[in-house]
Amino acid sequence: MYLHAIALEARNPSDQARFWSAALGVPARAHGAAGFELPTPGVAFRLVPALAARAPQSEEAVMRLHLDLHGGPDHDAYAQGLLPLGARRRDVGQGDVPWHVLADVEDHLFCVMPGARYGGPGPGLGALPIDSVSPRADRDFWARVTGWTPVGGGADGDPALCHPDGSGPRLEFCPELGTKPAGARNAMGLVVGLDDGERAADAHRRLVELGARPAESEPGAPWHLLTDPSGNEFGLMTGSAA
Repeated sequence: MYLHAIALEARNPSDQARFWSAALGVPARAHGAAGFELPTPGVAFRLVPALAARAPQSEEAVMRLHLDLHGGPDHDAYAQGLLPLGARRRDVGQGDVPWHVLADVEDHLFCVMPGARYGGPGPGLGALPIDSVSPRADRDFWARVTGWTPVGGGADGDPALCHPDGSGPRLEFCPELGTKPAGARNAMGLVVGLDDGERAADAHRRLVELGARPAESEPGAPWHLLTDPSGNEFGLMTGSAA
């Protein structure tokens, strides 16, 4: 197994792909009914069709996973440049902080962080903060699943993982702001791919042994759905989902 992608469900994947392609400076590659893939360093970013109507979610559910963008040498100018692309400024009670809170064209929240937080020139994906019941336990779970390397901590000292070669975004495991509402499903999640010759059934069994729980997958979904130990959904790709 390996970490194949960060996936974001979209009502209109083509609109989202245009926005995120321009925002991140990478091409969006069409994958037919499976949406679009942006080949971002370390782990791909996928925009996939939302297969069912979503009930309104609480702010806590929306914020369980979000993107922190590496703003580069001038994160203020970078954030300002995203507004003509369709981003909007959002106030979620962040107060006077050195980063910018924005929403994309479908109102998914993300942050533009000062470039000094990350290596490399930027801009690009900096981190994926994930709300967690037990941050260290979730870090250890995802380290075993992905082979990513534990690092000293996220932006606030939270447990984190990075790609073994140091590229791409960090996964940061943050104490959850509130209990995940029953029946709510995250619009953003991780996608686990299969190694060459690996069977989906064997990978599924291994994930359950590590602490994942099977979840109900919607008909036509490009992957099997599971939840991690904190109840956050993720996908296990099948051979036809690449």
